[in-house]
Amino acid sequence: MTLINPISYWRLKDRYFNLLGTKCTKCGAEWFPPARVCRKCGCQDLVDHEMPHTGRLLAHTVLKEPSEEFRSSAPYVVGLIELDNGQRLLAQVVDVDPTGLQDDTRVRLTIRKLAEDTKRGTIFYGYKFTPLP
Repeated sequence: MTLINPISYWRLKDRYFNLLGTKCTKCGAEWFPPARVCRKCGCQDLVDHEMPHTGRLLAHTVLKEPSEEFRSSAPYVVGLIELDNGQRLLAQVVDVDPTGLQDDTRVRLTIRKLAEDTKRGTIFYGYKFTPLP
């Protein structure tokens, strides 16, 4: 697995610890991941905008044989999440029994460990989702 340089990671930490996208100042459209140009109206004036922390699970799969970097975490769930503003993203779903998870489950953002660079002693954190009670 190629890990991001720790300096770059630190500079971009707001994007990892918050679900940060962009919002068009002209038409109000929201984009995740962040866009430089609004795909709705073509405006280039977009500002950082925090995405909703809740949404629903549209579809999911259980990874039982992931790539080598993630084998210690297997099996784990990856889901297609639709945020409450309509934006969609792929993310790991945690704190759930993979056999009992159902599509259309309400979920919320949580920050968790993504990876560890043992050579540099750096732990990388980012977003995952957990089912709402």
